[in-house]
Amino acid sequence: MRFKRLILSASIIGLCAHLSAHAVDFGGLLKNGKPKGQDAAAAPAPLDAPSVLRSEPIDSKSKDLPDWLKDSKRLQDMLGADANYRVENPKVIRRVEAPFPGLEGYVVEATSFSDATPEGKKELYVFYTDKSKRYLMVGMMIDMQKNRDVNVDVERFVRGELADNPAKALRPQDMHAIVVPGGAGSAVSFVVDLGKQAGRDSMLNLVRFHQTLRRDGAAVRPLRLVLVSAGHDEFATAAMAIAYGAETINGTGLVKAMEFAEKARDVAWLQPKSMGKDSEVKRILGTGVFKMEDNSTQALLARLDTLPLVYDGEKERMVNVPLPASQADWKRLLTKK
Repeated sequence: MRFKRLILSASIIGLCAHLSAHAVDFGGLLKNGKPKGQDAAAAPAPLDAPSVLRSEPIDSKSKDLPDWLKDSKRLQDMLGADANYRVENPKVIRRVEAPFPGLEGYVVEATSFSDATPEGKKELYVFYTDKSKRYLMVGMMIDMQKNRDVNVDVERFVRGELADNPAKALRPQDMHAIVVPGGAGSAVSFVVDLGKQAGRDSMLNLVRFHQTLRRDGAAVRPLRLVLVSAGHDEFATAAMAIAYGAETINGTGLVKAMEFAEKARDVAWLQPKSMGKDSEVKRILGTGVFKMEDNSTQALLARLDTLPLVYDGEKERMVNVPLPASQADWKRLLTKK
């Protein structure tokens, strides 16, 4: 399953800005059950990650680099060095296209050490210089039209390029999730697309098994449902956005996600005619649509091609683990201390 840029238009909630240049017309979906100008079942045109951002490897000693970017000690000082956080062995690894003319972008890889990760972890930092190589620009670069930090997208894109496995490039700890409560312990993260029957079945079975274990008294860990969309099914994308919005507004996101997994397009709250007249559904959808866009963009930049995915641990210690092959395997994972 190759990810495509989400088509998410906020026209149904009175928003003027499109979240993506390839936005699905949710307004048309509410009126007649299909996106404007195409059949409801038609998938949007593929958008490969290289067309989103451009980068190229660069030798850290290249003559094209400013001298101060070649100086590891100077880079180390710029990135931070104090009692609680330090950076070691920084080096330039990628040249990236800047979001507007006049700048040159570079990605620096380094190992950071902190109280949270005393063993160290690989980090990526995005720098920009002007054409003269005299001025350095660091920090956030916000695209106000899309309300996104361009540098975060660059970091995720390059991490996807460097990873030998797309699942390792994804950071579910930075993604929006619906949490299924459990007992003590770190959560298990489950990344899934409900646009396919296999995804709906896998989430439904997992949540039911999790609830059964908890009902039976097992010390089960919390479960994070990280919903993403490959853009194959606009109804599913809307349903997942509604689930996220409902979780934020009234705490019923899990109920919505489970109901859609069970009934798919037959759920009452997903019928275009009734949705178009329900201001509360529009408000919920408008709240959740941005979370779906953010999650699915991260999946796109990581170049995900296989779902569902399972992650164990939390924060910087979260790692991708093999998908359990049996109920016994799932029980071991969900009850692991």
